Amino acid sequence: MDQLPEPYAARAALQRFYQSKQEAFSWVKDRHEGSEMAGPLLMSPSNDYFWQPAPLLIIGQETNGWEYVLDVAAQMQHYEVFGVGRTYRSSPFWNITRKAEKALGNAAYSCAWTNLSKFDFKSGRSYGQYAKAVSTLDGMLVEEISILRPAVCLFFTGPAFDQRLRRTFPGVAYAPIPGWSTRQLCELVHPQLPAYAFRTYHPNFLRRRGLERRFIDFLTSLPRAQAGG
Repeated sequence: MDQLPEPYAARAALQRFYQSKQEAFSWVKDRHEGSEMAGPLLMSPSNDYFWQPAPLLIIGQETNGWEYVLDVAAQMQHYEVFGVGRTYRSSPFWNITRKAEKALGNAAYSCAWTNLSKFDFKSGRSYGQYAKAVSTLDGMLVEEISILRPAVCLFFTGPAFDQRLRRTFPGVAYAPIPGWSTRQLCELVHPQLPAYAFRTYHPNFLRRRGLERRFIDFLTSLPRAQAGG
């Protein structure tokens, strides 16, 4: 990968990209007016992200409630205030994210975070016609990764989202990792992903299955993933 972008330039590039998607955001919301679809989730990473030895991008499923406005600047500001979980209650998702940052040698609250689904439906996963509408925005992830150039991508999407990932990254390979089933943890290999890209369960499920410690140990054992490497 190329060297990481300057923070202001990266955030400006994200804002321009999100503004170019305004019509698509409006289509999703207008198509289902009054359906309680929150979003879009729009990133605005802190400066800390760009200064880490292994800049980390977390990709989740969907938000558990979010802002209900289409204004790009307002949504990016809401992201900044949220602070990748700094102002949120303790939860398995953010607790394991903090442990992942530490395992990679990064500072706490230094990751960037997005979701495959840019909208949530009634503070959860959409379904039926709503899911089809939301999935039309999945390809945004490719440009977000291109702009932020993470050294590590962790997909907490679980196998239930694999079909959408395959559409987003055509030809992606799910490489097995010794000691794990591919449903539990696998490496995602694709030209538009960094050298370290892994898909595992949502942290709630990792914890319930007793796999949290093994997962963090796996991250700790990785050779240090340097930005621009």
